[in-house]
Amino acid sequence: MKYPAIGLLAALLPFHVHAQTTATDEGASVTAPQAQEGLISREFDLTELGFQEGLSFRQLSGNATIFIPLPEAGALNSGTLELELNHASTAEVDRYLQVSVGGRSVSSQALPDGAGRLSVPVPLRPEDVSGGFIAVGLSYSGAFSDRVCVDERASGDFLEIAASSSVTLQLDQAAVDTSTAFAGLRPADTRLAINGSDSLAALAAATRAAALFDAEAGRLRFGPAEAGAAGTWSEGVIQLDVTSSGAASEMTVDSQSGMPVLNLRGSDPQVGLWQMVSEWSALSNSDATVVEVAEGPVLFDNRLPLAGLNADLNPRAVVSTEDFLIPFQSSDLPVGKAVSGVSLQIAAALDPEGRGATASVFLNDSLLGNRPLGSGQPEQLSFSVPKGLLGRDNLLRVSIQRQPTGGECRFKPQGYPAQILPGSALVLSDAEPQDRDFFSLRQEFGDGVQVVLDPELSLDFEQVLPWLAGVAGSVIPDRASILPRPSVDALETNDPFFVISDQNPGDGEPLITFDQGRIEVRDTQDNLIYSGEDLSRLGVVQIVTRGETRGLWLRPGNGPAPELTPQMPMVLDRGDLALIGQQGVILATATDRSPLVDVVYPDRTSFAQMLAKYRPWIVGGIWVLVTLLVLIVFQRVYRARRGRDET
Repeated sequence: MKYPAIGLLAALLPFHVHAQTTATDEGASVTAPQAQEGLISREFDLTELGFQEGLSFRQLSGNATIFIPLPEAGALNSGTLELELNHASTAEVDRYLQVSVGGRSVSSQALPDGAGRLSVPVPLRPEDVSGGFIAVGLSYSGAFSDRVCVDERASGDFLEIAASSSVTLQLDQAAVDTSTAFAGLRPADTRLAINGSDSLAALAAATRAAALFDAEAGRLRFGPAEAGAAGTWSEGVIQLDVTSSGAASEMTVDSQSGMPVLNLRGSDPQVGLWQMVSEWSALSNSDATVVEVAEGPVLFDNRLPLAGLNADLNPRAVVSTEDFLIPFQSSDLPVGKAVSGVSLQIAAALDPEGRGATASVFLNDSLLGNRPLGSGQPEQLSFSVPKGLLGRDNLLRVSIQRQPTGGECRFKPQGYPAQILPGSALVLSDAEPQDRDFFSLRQEFGDGVQVVLDPELSLDFEQVLPWLAGVAGSVIPDRASILPRPSVDALETNDPFFVISDQNPGDGEPLITFDQGRIEVRDTQDNLIYSGEDLSRLGVVQIVTRGETRGLWLRPGNGPAPELTPQMPMVLDRGDLALIGQQGVILATATDRSPLVDVVYPDRTSFAQMLAKYRPWIVGGIWVLVTLLVLIVFQRVYRARRGRDET
């Protein structure tokens, strides 16, 4: 799943708490599935809200808010948030969880001593919707009741909310009648049914859908809708009809088998797909249509502000440790730029004893450094970023730590505010020209990518789609303009490209080519890995060049297409060559540095192949010959000198 989608929600919910509540009559009526006429059930867990690892609290304190998206308030009939809690404490201590929904208190529940698991239902009502969200507030607190002079950190407590905690919404199907409502309420899994698949517009729409709907994580399927559980909205079905005339994109919402279906038709329906999930989605229900929007990053003197990365930079009360998480992708960086440093402006208040905090900065779990924050005033911190640390998905973590004074009847540990100020930014520099990794293509594709489905390809359009979707979802960013081309010869010079073909679309010769007879893929110890039919069943993805322009070449396999899931996504990150099978990426390697495989063509005999195959022996032989020649020369010189001495 893509970081920008996660980042906003993760920013809004940096830390969360767990509570136990008795099920009210209102909550109980919601937990049981309702089969009322006209209602459909929408179910998802916290991973869909960006909490891949769930949520956790420590040291008897913490506040958080979970925002559940609900852009169409009138569609909600009722709902439940089922919190799955795992908690423990090593000492007898009073612990509490308070839960509020939309500003109203729902429960205040004591957590028992020791370790345990709890399931806490939280009722959700239509009147709780505000600003397109239902805000669920969680507050975790505690204290020793009869040991007044004990350091409260000694309780050894924790409270965790499992990622499997689920949200169930009962929706009025008739209220999901606009593209905006459909886009905001649709399930994470999307199904795209395409009519007119022989057109360039259909190719562009399929590629656009792959980029927008997390196809690399298996969230996009193609073909007609499948029967699901009665009353359960499990797939967002989009019926796409490519026309030769009329508007570029028109959208309406109908009902099929009691479920909303988005009908999208036009001469360029990819425009509607993008508009539906963009900030301009409200215009999709009007006569206005956004054709093109410049969404590139806003730079200031080679600085990319953290505020532009959908990160949560709001103040936090720091008791012991608080983490500010700033996720970003390689596609968030301008073309030709890399991150060379991090510049932070941080303010951290002093505690009553005049002690400050410490800031530790991590990029992709690698420590960049730490600095004391002892002035109580905003401070400027700078850290350099080593080369090779960035990838496709990146996470900048700023950890603010305090050493609270507690126990011995001194201060009770409490939080004092800290904040990353808006002047903080990623420092950019020119990227190394030799970087050929897949993730760097996301930067180049961000300004537009040409897409070619070779008419001579051995597979038809429907067979190609599962191969195209996973690769396109992994390397093409959401904002990229999709520029379909009828053939490789129609590619324009300056724009990067993505070509699906059996033949190499580049100028040079990649590591694996398919016009040289039999192919054998061997490891560095010359052990055979793939050959013949085994290799032909796999997809092969390679970075190639045409002139000065880079692009991606996908040769689909004739075996099973990738069957991807959020747990097993297709991630094309480092390397410029990848083999793809049913489970996604099988092998990825960089051919220009420490390649993991060697490719042999048994049917081809050439000096270059012989040189590559027997390189160690040839080098060794040359070394022996040079050594012998040196010895012969020294021997002759010695004999000549000895002869002169004798005379």
